[in-house]
Amino acid sequence: MFSRFTAQTKEKVRSKVHDLHRKVESATQLQAYKQPAERAGLLYTDELEVATARCRSKVEAIAKRCRERNRRFRDLEFDLEEDEDRCLHRLDTPEDEHYKPADVMRVSQLYEKPTFFIDGANSSDIMQGRLGDCWFLSALAIVSTLEELIQKICVARDEKVGVYGFIFFRDGVWVDVIIDDLLFTSVPKYDQLSPAERNLYHNDRDKYNNSARKGGKALYFAKGGTENETWVPLIEKAYAKLHGDFASLDGGLASEGIEDLTGGVSSIFHTHDILDEDRFWEDELLRVNQDRLFGCFIYNTNDSGESELINGLFAGHAYSVIAAVQVNGKRFLRLRNPWGKSEWTGAWSDGSKEWTPEWLALLPQLKHKFGNDGEFLMEYKDFLATWTIIERCRLFNSEWKLSSLWINATSRSFPCAWSFGDISFTLNVPETSPAVIVLSQLDDRYFSAVSGYWNWSLEFAVYRKDAPVTDQYAVSEHTVLWRRNVHVELGKLEAGDYVVHVRLDRDMSRSKDYLEEAMSKWNPRKLSQVLAEAGKSHSIAVNFSSPDILPAPVDIFGGKDLTAIELAFHEQDQDESSKKQAVSGEDSDDEASDDESESGVVVAQEEGDPSLVSAPSAIDATPGDNKPDDEGDSDDAKSEASAESNSAPKQDKSGEDVPPPNSAMGVPRKKAIKKKKEEPVHESVCCNGCRTYPIVGARYKCMHSDCPDYDLCSKCMGKNVHNPAHQMICIRTPEDAGKLNAKDEGDGEEDNSITIGLRVYTKGGATTTIAAQLRHGNLVGWRRNNEVASPKEVQAE
Repeated sequence: MFSRFTAQTKEKVRSKVHDLHRKVESATQLQAYKQPAERAGLLYTDELEVATARCRSKVEAIAKRCRERNRRFRDLEFDLEEDEDRCLHRLDTPEDEHYKPADVMRVSQLYEKPTFFIDGANSSDIMQGRLGDCWFLSALAIVSTLEELIQKICVARDEKVGVYGFIFFRDGVWVDVIIDDLLFTSVPKYDQLSPAERNLYHNDRDKYNNSARKGGKALYFAKGGTENETWVPLIEKAYAKLHGDFASLDGGLASEGIEDLTGGVSSIFHTHDILDEDRFWEDELLRVNQDRLFGCFIYNTNDSGESELINGLFAGHAYSVIAAVQVNGKRFLRLRNPWGKSEWTGAWSDGSKEWTPEWLALLPQLKHKFGNDGEFLMEYKDFLATWTIIERCRLFNSEWKLSSLWINATSRSFPCAWSFGDISFTLNVPETSPAVIVLSQLDDRYFSAVSGYWNWSLEFAVYRKDAPVTDQYAVSEHTVLWRRNVHVELGKLEAGDYVVHVRLDRDMSRSKDYLEEAMSKWNPRKLSQVLAEAGKSHSIAVNFSSPDILPAPVDIFGGKDLTAIELAFHEQDQDESSKKQAVSGEDSDDEASDDESESGVVVAQEEGDPSLVSAPSAIDATPGDNKPDDEGDSDDAKSEASAESNSAPKQDKSGEDVPPPNSAMGVPRKKAIKKKKEEPVHESVCCNGCRTYPIVGARYKCMHSDCPDYDLCSKCMGKNVHNPAHQMICIRTPEDAGKLNAKDEGDGEEDNSITIGLRVYTKGGATTTIAAQLRHGNLVGWRRNNEVASPKEVQAE
């Protein structure tokens, strides 16, 4: 297969990976982005109900078709039997870490009486297999303590047909995952046994199949602790499909798993950072399984990578906090190891000296029983002294509303100072409410192999609008670096307008050339699917620009043929283009210019005059006065050159007319230009008001997101030809324009892009609205303290 993966093919694929990152970066050149209406003030449970209904509908449709065909469901997208390697391994899974299951069997083959839930979901049902996903199974154990949460995840199934539907919370949105009931097993077929192995079963095939290949013990990955119960391996499979393969679940944080399962907001912190331990017990741990869920782990300090054993607890391994209870004057926590064995051996462990007859009588109150089942008790003081990290997830009910906005942003090129100034968000909060503000980066577990070479760390500060930098309203809580999100919880977010400034930090996690080094080892088919998933994930951003690797949405392919679909897409594109032109004022029939420009540039008239809108205000990018005078000219743009309106168009050597570089905008062919040599010429820039090409003198560029490429000459700037609500920046010379370039100086292949999302949870009936603003090139930079202008000094004129 890889022999066909030529150098040319590798270069093409490498280009597509870079194209995806460049599309993300190029989309960041606009200033302000508005929140999509459907993401503002969404009742937290409404989207969950929509996703649940969608998932059920899919399951019912599949079950109906399967019954008509007299076939069990086989999932083409995640076929363990026919597409084993793609379902098992990441793009970059090393050969020596490949999983080697012996076989694939259906649930109906494995179990005598398969049942999804037996007496409901319980943390004791969960046992880890050969996959390093203790973090996810720990999260699953924590969530299973609230049965209604598990019921929300496992929303639909037809066990006879073998189709199951689940929903998970990914990047702020509920997504559905449909799977079949094929599972990997660790026990080979009878025909694969050696003669000696067959002899152990008296060479009896049926005896072997009925004993060795039956029940959860035969599963390769996670299994249920109760025989015939199937929900654990099936939900693990669905979560693996969500992230592309089973290997992608190797390693993680339980808090993020809980977030994916519940839609809550996760956090992680060191136990020695707790200020008031009594308050933490009362305000936090006693609310476990109400609106709080908890997990914990111990940092592994063993340089060899092997897990340390501390009083029976494994370092680097995720454990679940099942309950917090106070009995007979003592505080206890009940915890669980997702392995279903290997427990705490310290004080209050099963059978320890602390269990006097008096305390043994209190076991029912503690809701604990002895046995090597992975569940154990710890006294609160021992809990704090033993565990390094506590993971916590805040849950939300139907009283909460969610507003969110995702944006593709570009950081300054490396090396650069760790600082604010790449992105900000603005919030309008119409009424006072408790609030949780969350800043996230994309969950890249599916496409980590092509996600770039930086690890990112996030931080934010919240200010009231126009507040000084010393008057912070709130800041994100710092816990550990390189996490998927950071947040702050506010007991009361007062009504008003706010600005959220974001600070990015990064660490190089692999070589810049890692793609070239790894490409020859990757499966091209898998790579195509990973790239498509990366594009889909980035497309959540409001400024996403689609690369050609992104597939068309499946739901458009209904009862219309491909030509009809293409025509509909083209018509939609035309409508959107017309709307953009209408907003930027390019389609008005009002007259905007004379034949002869006062700047000394000869202007051609077109059919249909350029638009006239109200005069905008301007911000000067350079020192000095540059206001247009009463006649519309700035001092920088005055010209005494005369026009020659009948001049012939410029021709090339063949005698053909040469259009200007941006003629695709409908700019007329360039006519002869007479200008003073000292006047700055903005090559390849056309005035959108009078169509002067190129602009000579001062150039005014719109900074609004609706007008990414809207420029005016000084004459049009003084004639009020653009939306007065849009701010314009004055660019005196082409050199000044360089500061507006989104591309920083540095390696052209450098990947500085990151997709960031802001989520705001509030209570009450009012809707919080969000907008985002991105950096324009290098306009904002270092200054001495006495040279820094306050934003109030840079008001629109």
